[in-house]
Amino acid sequence: MNNSMMTCCACGIINHNIQCFSILFFPLEEIRKFKGYQQNIVSIIDCFDYNQKQDAMMGQNQIYCNNCHLMANALTQTKIIVSPNILVINLNRGKGLMYDIKIIFDEYLEIKDYIYYNESPHYYELIGVATHLGTSDMSGHFIAFCKNSNNLKWYKYNDAIVTESSFQEAASFGVPYVLFYSYIQK
Repeated sequence: MNNSMMTCCACGIINHNIQCFSILFFPLEEIRKFKGYQQNIVSIIDCFDYNQKQDAMMGQNQIYCNNCHLMANALTQTKIIVSPNILVINLNRGKGLMYDIKIIFDEYLEIKDYIYYNESPHYYELIGVATHLGTSDMSGHFIAFCKNSNNLKWYKYNDAIVTESSFQEAASFGVPYVLFYSYIQK
């Protein structure tokens, strides 16, 4: 669940809008610009930073405040309230899949700083990666990498061909499109 918070700049009242989510969408091109990167490299932590940045709603984007009873400038921010058991991250590459943006991600992820009530660590383990091979979103081939929960080995699924693999291959093969993380109880 996400908490979309909107703070009225006139009176300081915070309105909360609780929403369920099943997939986090991270727009890589916007994230690259947000971080001010000249290079086309974005980390998964950059994505979480972007997702929870504070935005100013001003001018024509002002909001109506139920407390002030007028249109006012506001600050908005979204934080995760309840972390899901399976965290699905869509690396939105936009039109043409933005093949020139490289995403850096780890096999393990800790997102405590991105949880609204961040009293305890929130660890996740990567269990799957959907990648794309090809020159554009109009052609190519999707390949999946999955970690077996019984033997803890990585496997590469290329249509009917399944071969043993590794996290290193999953992280560097093709263009990552969707990441699947599983919550770890510690």
